[in-house]
Amino acid sequence: MSAIGEMRHRLVHETPVETPDGAGGVTRSFIAVDALWGAIETTAAPAEIADRPGAVLAHSITVRAPATVQPGDRLRLGARRFLVEAVSDPEGRGRRLLCDCREETP
Repeated sequence: MSAIGEMRHRLVHETPVETPDGAGGVTRSFIAVDALWGAIETTAAPAEIADRPGAVLAHSITVRAPATVQPGDRLRLGARRFLVEAVSDPEGRGRRLLCDCREETP
């Protein structure tokens, strides 16, 4: 678990917004909800890419609660974008949220 002093990254919390595209579908965009301080830990997870062994970078981002981060939201650090796949409260005290993320490539 990250200590408060390790939360040195200023992240922008974004949530998806869907608008009709006029052809029966939707266009998804993201709007900024708030700014959070967070700690980012990067790990490599083994994966098979095109039938060859490889690795995918996974990120665990810890933010201070109460935050309204949910799966499907996005955290942005400059040009880097992290899609939130899961959110948990590892201590069960409502002080910090642990977000399991994968980095999106532009």
